Formats: sequence, structure tokens, C-alpha cells
Amino acid sequence: MKLAREVVLSASPLQVWTVLWDVPRMVACVPGCVDARELEPGRRWEARMTQRVGPFTLSLPLLVEAQEVEAPRRLALTATGRDPIAAASVSMRVGLELVPADAGTRLTVDADARVLGKLGALGHGVIQRKAEESLEEFLTRLRRAVEG
Repeated sequence: MKLAREVVLSASPLQVWTVLWDVPRMVACVPGCVDARELEPGRRWEARMTQRVGPFTLSLPLLVEAQEVEAPRRLALTATGRDPIAAASVSMRVGLELVPADAGTRLTVDADARVLGKLGALGHGVIQRKAEESLEEFLTRLRRAVEG
């Protein structure tokens, strides 16, 4: 499943970057993220995501790793996790690109995710809708965090 969005934020790339690297502020922006902690500064984190998708409620422990970091322009992350109760596993790659724009920063989000197990059997349409809703909510929360 692929997702892509572009939004202009009324803040400089450095201001947006600062929020992206502030773990508590970032947790507040990610829908369903109930906890996160840094394992290796600027490189690896553990997080817990709780989401309801169709008839399933997932509680996924995730390992998040920075794959590409080019401050304050580009960030690529991978995240993998498995919920043994719901028999579902998720792997994703998320790319964020920040480009100066007249009104602040143009943020491009490009994500690719795979969902396996019982949740994957739910159907691409249901999972895609939930992912799109979550991405829109993330962008709304990020806008609030960077624009005040």
C-alpha cells in the first residue's frame, strides 16, 4: 500500500525538523502512538501503536529506525512490528522531505506499507482508508505543533 501527501506548513524547515526530532512532540502527532522511547539517539526508537482497523484492535510494538537523515531536508524511516494477539504484522517505510517554500515549508510524505496476517486479509480498501485517515490526522497535528 502506498501513500503520498504534500502540505505547506507556515514554519521554516528547521522549525519543522525540530518537531520531527522531539520524541514527545512527535508521539503527540502520530495517531494511535501511545508511547515511544529512544534506544539509540537519532537512530532507533521503540514505539507502541494502538489502532482500530475494521473489527481488529491492534497493539503493535514497533521498532523504528532512521535509514536516511539529511537535516533539515530529508528523513527516511522504517518501522516494523507484530501484534501476536491479532496475528498481524506491519512493515513500513516513510520518507519525509522538507523544502523551503514562499509560505514556509513544503512537506512531502511518501509511505509504503505492508500488512500481513489476519489484518491483511481484511482487505486492501479498508486498510488503505484507515492509513489515509491516519496520515491526514498526522498532518493536522503536525501543523498544530509547528505553527502553534
